Amino acid sequence: MNKLTVVKTLPIAIIAGITTGMGNGSVFGAAVMCAVGRGPYESWGGWGMEAYDPGTFSGFVDAMMLLFGVAFAIIVTAAWVKHGTLEAAATAKGAK
Repeated sequence: MNKLTVVKTLPIAIIAGITTGMGNGSVFGAAVMCAVGRGPYESWGGWGMEAYDPGTFSGFVDAMMLLFGVAFAIIVTAAWVKHGTLEAAATAKGAK
């Protein structure tokens, strides 16, 4: 029986995935800004909802952080569920 179900792994996957993915997203956003330049942004986007508008400097980096965070949380959850499936199959095979 798979002990690593989505319900059991999701809370930890969200914490681990979002924090790690957001860190990677901020580095990606900063690297893109270094590679292509700051761009013709009218606002740096640090106030209110502008901070999440991908059309602003800060908003682009924040959007990448959220995107990478959610994607990494999904990847971590899928990996843990697959690991639980493989572990359950190996345990069942060894028990026979």
